[in-house]
Amino acid sequence: MKKLIIISLLLLSLLAVNSVLAKSNIEFIPQDQPPSVLELAFLRELGPSIDEAMLLNGNKQLFTSGRIEKIKRNIQQDYYDVSLRVVGFEGPLNPPYKLINITFRIPAGDFLNKNKVISYNIRSITGEEFKKLSKFSSP
Repeated sequence: MKKLIIISLLLLSLLAVNSVLAKSNIEFIPQDQPPSVLELAFLRELGPSIDEAMLLNGNKQLFTSGRIEKIKRNIQQDYYDVSLRVVGFEGPLNPPYKLINITFRIPAGDFLNKNKVISYNIRSITGEEFKKLSKFSSP
């Protein structure tokens, strides 16, 4: 019985050590409430990188309704993967609308316009989807 207790305690301590040495943290940003001032400031700073990513992927258009959806931190390699979405549009906020999801890798000490795009997805959306996505988003 003592051996079983000791083995159980050893296993629990190993699990505790592994959780402390986690390689990454992930934070999901709530999408059902207005963005925080911090999120708005971060989106503004990422604006030039968003423009560049859209241009490089053949989407020369304006965007609105930006939201950061998730931030993943890699502690060991010291970088962040920031996943966000924007709605692309043509003209004065006219359709066709495109939902654009981008994930940037932001390495330590290399922020200004040097963010690496690691994921870029785009799909057309309806006016109703646009209204829903714009309800709680940046202007």
